[in-house]
Amino acid sequence: MVEQEMSFLEMENEEAPVIQEEISNEQIGIEQYSQVLKKVVSRFPRGIPEIMELIEKDEQDIRNFKENETEFDNIFDQDDKESPENLTNFLPASVPGESLTGDMLDPKKGTLGKYPWESPPEINTITEAFDTVVNNKNSNDSIKNNILKLLEGGIPAETLARTTSFKGFLDGLWTVDISELLNIPLMFEFVADAKDSGTDFKIFNDVQEDDISDESVLNIMKDFNPDKYETIQREADIMNKMPDKIEMMEEPVMGSFLDMESN
Repeated sequence: MVEQEMSFLEMENEEAPVIQEEISNEQIGIEQYSQVLKKVVSRFPRGIPEIMELIEKDEQDIRNFKENETEFDNIFDQDDKESPENLTNFLPASVPGESLTGDMLDPKKGTLGKYPWESPPEINTITEAFDTVVNNKNSNDSIKNNILKLLEGGIPAETLARTTSFKGFLDGLWTVDISELLNIPLMFEFVADAKDSGTDFKIFNDVQEDDISDESVLNIMKDFNPDKYETIQREADIMNKMPDKIEMMEEPVMGSFLDMESN
């Protein structure tokens, strides 16, 4: 069978094969996180501006509480670690990663991987994890009512979100990374529930200080502006090598004009 040759013009008219760019896992994760945030923002009629107003109001309420706090100023300052009333003193401290260092079958520690979080997670994406929590909440009136009661009682939405996401990690539903990513979306999901039901709520546990420490700035500069970081380090080394106090030479004590004449 003789193969028919293609002319140069026919080759030009032929469509080139489409090469699909490979999407990295990081890009997939960012896209999924954006989808979750869009779902949460859509629950607020005015979108992000409304969320920002709620955040500013909540942060100001926390600052006002701290400024006016007088009666309970020192209630948590007492060191009760050695108090006989502290019933947790007898508990031995665990070493991080201790459960992963034993034998596969240890009569004292038990079987390695016996805890849910030591096994592969059931849910691998933040979108599925978020939808699981929301669907479970919306399909169970008891769960949703309990969340609203806790918010009404003064428990911040941040606390409820962190508790929910971490519980999912402990149960082996998702990884600790997904647990951290869930905190903000779940927090505002609960805030939206409170607004829809007319329930009073608090958003944050606390507010961060407005001032950024010099140490934090240097750490950021080390990664993103290494040249300036090295310059500052060299200047700091020079200053550290200089004596703390430079002794000034004592000036001669000059006598008065009359004393000079008498000499």
